[in-house]
Amino acid sequence: MKSLLQSYLEQEIWLLIRDKWYFARILEIEEDLLRFQHRTHNKETEEDTLWEMVVKLSEIVALDKAKTVISRKPHVLISQLPQTDPATNDPSL
Repeated sequence: MKSLLQSYLEQEIWLLIRDKWYFARILEIEEDLLRFQHRTHNKETEEDTLWEMVVKLSEIVALDKAKTVISRKPHVLISQLPQTDPATNDPSL
Protein backbone atom coordinates (compact mmCIF):
# COMPACT_ATOMS: atom_id res chain seq x y z
CA MET A 1 0.00 0.00 0.00
CA LYS A 2 2.83 2.40 0.87
CA SER A 3 4.51 2.21 -2.54
CA LEU A 4 1.17 2.59 -4.29
CA LEU A 5 0.31 5.70 -2.27
CA GLN A 6 3.75 7.18 -2.94
CA SER A 7 2.97 7.12 -6.65
CA TYR A 8 0.12 9.58 -5.89
CA LEU A 9 2.13 12.15 -3.89
CA GLU A 10 0.76 15.68 -4.41
CA GLN A 11 -2.18 14.26 -6.36
CA GLU A 12 -5.84 14.03 -5.43
CA ILE A 13 -7.45 10.61 -5.11
CA TRP A 14 -10.30 9.04 -3.19
CA LEU A 15 -9.25 7.24 0.00
CA LEU A 16 -11.44 4.94 2.07
CA ILE A 17 -10.19 5.28 5.62
CA ARG A 18 -11.93 3.06 8.15
CA ASP A 19 -15.53 3.53 6.92
CA LYS A 20 -15.42 7.00 5.32
CA TRP A 21 -14.37 8.21 1.87
CA TYR A 22 -12.12 11.29 1.54
CA PHE A 23 -11.22 13.15 -1.65
CA ALA A 24 -7.66 13.82 -0.55
CA ARG A 25 -4.40 15.37 -1.67
CA ILE A 26 -1.59 13.15 -0.44
CA LEU A 27 1.11 15.29 1.19
CA GLU A 28 3.55 12.86 2.76
CA ILE A 29 4.13 9.22 3.63
CA GLU A 30 6.51 8.50 6.48
CA GLU A 31 7.10 5.19 8.22
CA ASP A 32 3.57 3.84 8.67
CA LEU A 33 1.77 7.22 8.53
CA LEU A 34 -0.05 9.06 5.75
CA ARG A 35 -0.52 12.84 5.88
CA PHE A 36 -3.18 14.29 3.58
CA GLN A 37 -5.53 17.24 3.08
CA HIS A 38 -9.24 17.11 2.37
CA ARG A 39 -12.13 19.57 2.23
CA THR A 40 -15.52 19.59 3.88
CA HIS A 41 -18.48 21.71 2.81
CA ASN A 42 -20.91 23.33 5.24
CA LYS A 43 -24.31 23.49 3.53
CA GLU A 44 -25.66 26.12 5.94
CA THR A 45 -22.83 28.64 5.52
CA GLU A 46 -21.75 27.51 2.03
CA GLU A 47 -18.15 27.51 3.26
CA ASP A 48 -15.43 24.97 2.55
CA THR A 49 -12.93 24.01 5.23
CA LEU A 50 -9.51 22.56 4.41
CA TRP A 51 -8.42 19.87 6.86
CA GLU A 52 -5.10 18.14 7.28
CA MET A 53 -5.10 14.63 8.72
CA VAL A 54 -2.58 11.97 9.64
CA VAL A 55 -3.63 8.31 9.71
CA LYS A 56 -1.89 4.97 9.97
CA LEU A 57 -1.43 3.22 6.64
CA SER A 58 -3.14 0.19 8.15
CA GLU A 59 -6.38 2.23 8.43
CA ILE A 60 -6.62 2.71 4.66
CA VAL A 61 -9.09 0.22 3.26
CA ALA A 62 -9.12 1.26 -0.43
CA LEU A 63 -8.24 3.97 -2.89
CA ASP A 64 -9.84 5.08 -6.13
CA LYS A 65 -8.36 7.18 -8.90
CA ALA A 66 -11.73 8.64 -9.95
CA LYS A 67 -11.31 12.40 -9.99
CA THR A 68 -14.84 13.67 -10.56
CA VAL A 69 -18.10 13.28 -8.72
CA ILE A 70 -21.17 14.76 -10.33
CA SER A 71 -23.45 14.61 -7.31
CA ARG A 72 -24.33 12.42 -4.37
CA LYS A 73 -28.04 13.09 -4.98
CA PRO A 74 -29.54 10.60 -7.47
CA HIS A 75 -31.99 13.08 -9.04
CA VAL A 76 -29.13 15.50 -9.82
CA LEU A 77 -26.97 12.72 -11.23
CA ILE A 78 -29.76 11.48 -13.47
CA SER A 79 -30.59 15.00 -14.71
CA GLN A 80 -26.96 15.49 -15.79
CA LEU A 81 -26.68 12.24 -17.74
CA PRO A 82 -26.92 12.68 -21.51
CA GLN A 83 -30.25 11.64 -22.89
CA THR A 84 -30.05 9.03 -25.63
CA ASP A 85 -32.67 7.74 -28.02
CA PRO A 86 -32.54 3.98 -27.35
CA ALA A 87 -33.60 3.14 -30.92
CA THR A 88 -30.74 5.00 -32.59
CA ASN A 89 -28.31 5.42 -29.68
CA ASP A 90 -28.15 9.11 -30.72
CA PRO A 91 -27.01 11.32 -27.80
CA SER A 92 -28.30 14.51 -29.45
CA LEU A 93 -31.87 14.15 -28.12
